[in-house]
Amino acid sequence: MKDVERFPEWGVKGFQALLAGVAALWFGLAPICQLLLISMALDVVTGVLSAYVGKTISSAASFRGMAKKAIILLLVWGAWAVGQQLEQPVGAAVAGFYCLNEWISIIENSAEAGLPVPQFLRDALAKLSSEQPQ
Repeated sequence: MKDVERFPEWGVKGFQALLAGVAALWFGLAPICQLLLISMALDVVTGVLSAYVGKTISSAASFRGMAKKAIILLLVWGAWAVGQQLEQPVGAAVAGFYCLNEWISIIENSAEAGLPVPQFLRDALAKLSSEQPQ
């Protein structure tokens, strides 16, 4: 209890304000955007773990992946702004598309890490990766 008493009051208030801000931001997001952020976090974690298992960890690859995720968030933000002007769910559609894309990547990471993935999913992933330009 003495450790808490030694922590300055302004530090406690600042931490509470930070938590309140994060909660307000999180709960102010549309559910599809929350799902996209959760999916992105899971993709990063499964990607790092897959690279660790395969002994292929690369900071350059991690940076490229994070840059792509930042671009995705900018696209969703822009689409959301356009959708507000058109009074159409454009942002939700774009967020949904990228959310599905993240889940495809999570399944790919799981397969690369050696987890069991049904053969029909492996076949679909192989077909998707052969059709995508690198």
